[in-house]
Amino acid sequence: MKGKSTMQKAIVLIFLFLINIQAQEFNFETNSSTLKGELTADDLFETDFGRFDAYELPLEDGDFIALKLKSSFFPLLTIVAPSNEYKVAFPKESKPEVLFKREIDESGMWQIYIAGDSTDLGKHSLQILYVSKDSRNLPKNADYCTLTEFFLSHTKTEFSYFKQDNFGKTDDELLLNINSQKLFTKGIISAKNNVTKLTLFLENNDELYQKVSQQLKNCLKKKWNTRDSKNGFEFSEIEGLRKVNLAKENSFLKIEFISK
Repeated sequence: MKGKSTMQKAIVLIFLFLINIQAQEFNFETNSSTLKGELTADDLFETDFGRFDAYELPLEDGDFIALKLKSSFFPLLTIVAPSNEYKVAFPKESKPEVLFKREIDESGMWQIYIAGDSTDLGKHSLQILYVSKDSRNLPKNADYCTLTEFFLSHTKTEFSYFKQDNFGKTDDELLLNINSQKLFTKGIISAKNNVTKLTLFLENNDELYQKVSQQLKNCLKKKWNTRDSKNGFEFSEIEGLRKVNLAKENSFLKIEFISK
């Protein structure tokens, strides 16, 4: 079951989700995208399924996806695993909007169908949040370099995986809920004026400060500028707008990950 332009759309999705994967110990990778389409009279129609558009997405066991579909008609969202097992999601209220979240349990090419009935024509918008298996929890025995790479991967999606709705920004502060491996005591996500920030709080300890600052310098030195600040260090991405700050406060240390 494939729409008229399925292969073209599949290529786009493969590019979006695989282009940034690098050879590294962990596949810290997250991505978000919005795909806009339209059901027209020229789209395929099946009697038992309806008129539909289709996408393909390569996923691995343990990955996570969240989908948010909006349309000018009341849509049916169908997600089909490589084994042909499928899940169907409908609008829960009177709004033509569908939310779907799932931990992937099968590696391979997954298919996503956006369908309406025989009379449904109109535009649709599909937001996709993808989080690789390694980016869902801090690895065991992680150091502060690994922690930095882990949270930097989430700056690309404005830490959406840790937000309750998984989509969009919020001006409310959100307490980070993740197994910290005792590398920090508390984490807070906040957003304001198109800037999203994750702040990690650590114990105020001179030995720990030296340890963290050295690991961050070693980890970021190739693609980041380092500058001394009043209370610590500022790291600015050379080819980007992201920042990592390490600061020593009166009662705690803090690491800030800032995404614009």
